[in-house]
Formats: sequence, C-alpha cells, structure tokens
Amino acid sequence: MRRLILGALLALAGCGATTTGYRDAGAEMTSVVGFDPVRFAGNWHEVAAIGRPPGARWQVQSGSDGRLAVSTTRDGQGQGRLVGPGRLVLSQFADPLWVLWADADMRTVVIGTPDGGFAMVLDRNARIAPDRLVAAREVLAWNGYDLGALE
Repeated sequence: MRRLILGALLALAGCGATTTGYRDAGAEMTSVVGFDPVRFAGNWHEVAAIGRPPGARWQVQSGSDGRLAVSTTRDGQGQGRLVGPGRLVLSQFADPLWVLWADADMRTVVIGTPDGGFAMVLDRNARIAPDRLVAAREVLAWNGYDLGALE
C-alpha cells in the first residue's frame, strides 16, 4: 500500500507546470496586436532582463513596411522585420521576439521569446518609472516568466 501511495504522489508531482528556459510552457503567451514598428524606432535601454544580464543599449530604425535595422551594444547590428502582430525576427537573435506589452506612450516595451530563453524590459530612459516596472513585471508573470530570474 505504501508503494502505491508513493507512486501516486510521484506521478502527481510530475504533472506540475513544465518550464522551457525561464517560462512556464503551459502559460499562454500573447503579443501586442497593435504594435507599431515605426513608434518603436529610437533609442532604448535594457533596464531589466531574464536569462541575460540587463544593460544593453538599443538603437532601432524602422520603416513603415515593417523592416527594422537594430543595433545593440550586446548583440551587434542586424536587420529584421515584423512577421506578425507584435512579432519580430531580428538577424542577431536565433529566436523570434514577441512584444508582450508596450505602454500607451511607447516609453516602455516588454519583449520575450516563446521558448522562454530570455525576456527583457526596454525603456526610453536608463531608469524606468516605478509604475511601468510594476506593469512590466505583471506582464512577464502573466506570460509565464519566472520573476525570480529577473535582474
């Protein structure tokens, strides 16, 4: 009887949420439908990140056709394009990047990879406003990211 109970408990333990990288693979992940790549153009600071140290600076140039030129101090220069609503492919990243949230004034953007390899919070300023950092954390949690890994 003891073996039966122990076996049942072990089986139940295996039924928990599975993770992929830093993200719960069972959590639904969504991207911003109304993301405008033209408004994404400009300078950004990587103020927080999961799966990589924050601190990179980004410079984004964008055309109305969805094409992007992106240069980061960590990942180098590359080209990219919008491939779906709030979904980007950039040559310097192996995985597609999903825009999980952007505030109404396009001051803060949360980006992540569906495989959970990493996520980042970009802000127009080197210091993000506390209310937008709270919102960014909530978006990451909603999309299944491990906030304990947020730097």
